[in-house]
Amino acid sequence: MAAQLWWIVHKDLVSECRTWRVWPAMLLFGLVVAFVFGVQADLPPDQRPQIAGGLLWLAIFFAGMQAVDHSCGAEREEGCWDGLMLYPIGAAAIYLAKLAVNAIALAALECLLIPAFAALADVPLMSHPGAMLLVALLGNVGICAVGTLLSGLVAGVRHGGSLLVLIVLPLVIPVVLAAAEATRLAAEGQLGPEWWRWVHLLAAFAAIFVTAGATLFDFVIRD
Repeated sequence: MAAQLWWIVHKDLVSECRTWRVWPAMLLFGLVVAFVFGVQADLPPDQRPQIAGGLLWLAIFFAGMQAVDHSCGAEREEGCWDGLMLYPIGAAAIYLAKLAVNAIALAALECLLIPAFAALADVPLMSHPGAMLLVALLGNVGICAVGTLLSGLVAGVRHGGSLLVLIVLPLVIPVVLAAAEATRLAAEGQLGPEWWRWVHLLAAFAAIFVTAGATLFDFVIRD
């Protein structure tokens, strides 16, 4: 299982590094959102953390959907699904590998966006790096779990990229909301029971979405 996962992850990462089709646009989109927010957010310093978390995670979602859509869309466009089906690889392994690639893409995006938001908006997002890392990890898994499953579903549809965002957004609203609130509390230094409740909610959604995706992905890619 580990060898199968590594083979698919390696294939997708090497393909992206050779062509740079998605990641540059994704990172540029995120930086533009961070710059606009930093320039336009004329708020007192104590009020900025209240909206910085929501805008940060909306920027991560919309920018990251470009990578999520490409993860399965490229397989359909280049006729690779049939080849993958001929190999002794389970659908769950394919799903988890695509999930890992998308999570790596969102992690790269967050490594750029979180410091950018912190610097441009003057919000102490990195005051508690351990808490921020945990929120980013769980938020990544939750968004990518839903996005990867539905990306396989709309990969064969024309203009599926626009459709993917519309389908995924209602499902990941709890993830985005929980991540935004946890980010706000971490920026304000409130790492008490309320922060842990949002973290537990993120962990629960991540576990549910990953389990559902691994179970249903076989039906998605065969239909």
